[in-house]
Amino acid sequence: MWAGRVCIFYALLKAGLAGSPSNPIVSDLESGAEDFGFSRWIEELQSGPEKDAAERRKLVSKWHPTTKGTLRRNYRVPSKFEGRRLLKSIASLLSDDDHFRDATSHKGCQIRRENAHGESVCCNNVRALFDELPTPHLIVEISPFPAGPLSDNDYAKAEKLERVLRSGPSV
Repeated sequence: MWAGRVCIFYALLKAGLAGSPSNPIVSDLESGAEDFGFSRWIEELQSGPEKDAAERRKLVSKWHPTTKGTLRRNYRVPSKFEGRRLLKSIASLLSDDDHFRDATSHKGCQIRRENAHGESVCCNNVRALFDELPTPHLIVEISPFPAGPLSDNDYAKAEKLERVLRSGPSV
């Protein structure tokens, strides 16, 4: 309990809301002298697992569960060329990464032509469709396997796919 009070008082001292300038501790802090290690301790607390979890949530914030039970992301791309590049990057990720690889037989993920203006990759429970019409866009869906609710593994896949999507320019 007293440690919490000390930390709160220290934060108030650093903010200048407590103490007086004539106090040697406060005057030393203002001049940039040794702060007894409190600031490093507070920084370590702030960069803990909560901060990592918050960053991960930001990465998958645009992924939405659908009524079919999949995790879906729509992504607009600036050009046909950029969309194809992203689709190739996704196919490469699905072929190489252990989160996506099927242990039985794996030949890599192939890009297939859907229709006159669309291409797709379906591999390891991930479907990525690049469509040029009406505007160039990419739709990525992750299906849970075995069938059931979305798991942490599905969100880990979404994080990796989101990093690939963010590697290129977006509209």
